[in-house]
This record gives sequence, structure tokens and C-alpha cells, in this order.
Amino acid sequence: MTTPKPVNKLKAALEGMAGTVAPLPTVTPTVESKSPMQPRPPSRRGKRNVSAYIDATAAKQLRLLAVELDRSTQSLLEEALNDLFRKHGKSALA
Repeated sequence: MTTPKPVNKLKAALEGMAGTVAPLPTVTPTVESKSPMQPRPPSRRGKRNVSAYIDATAAKQLRLLAVELDRSTQSLLEEALNDLFRKHGKSALA
């Protein structure tokens, strides 16, 4: 009794694919249009962003104080800056 010769399925599949190369899909690059900057909201016109990295505990305390006083963190920071300006002999601007 003779055993059949083992078939290499991968080799057979590759040989079956020989000559049948599928065309590659064409990729059309998308060009993002550079739209002009969005106009600033009226509440931000003439103002500049000033930011600082502060301790997480201080940030939390600032938010809690804002809730307790029913004010925004923006107004609390403006008050703090005005106090700092006055302390150093400058006029309150914020």
C-alpha cells in the first residue's frame, strides 16, 4: 500500500495566485483647505490668553471657591490679578 504524497497547501495556493495580481487601489490625496481663522467671539476681542500650570489641589480649590461664591474662575482670577497689580503699585486693569 502506498501513501499519497503530502500536498503543501500554501505552495499550491501561491502557485494558483501566480499571474493574477489584483490592481492596487488608487489613493487620491485629500488637500485640506486652509480656511481663514474663525473670528473671535465678541467677549474675547481685545483680550489675550494667559495660562499657568498650578498644583491640582490649588486648581480644585479655585473651582470650589468659584462654586461657593457663585462666580466664574475667570472673575476670581481677574480679582486676584487686580490685587497683585495694586500690591505692586500698578493700576487695576483686569
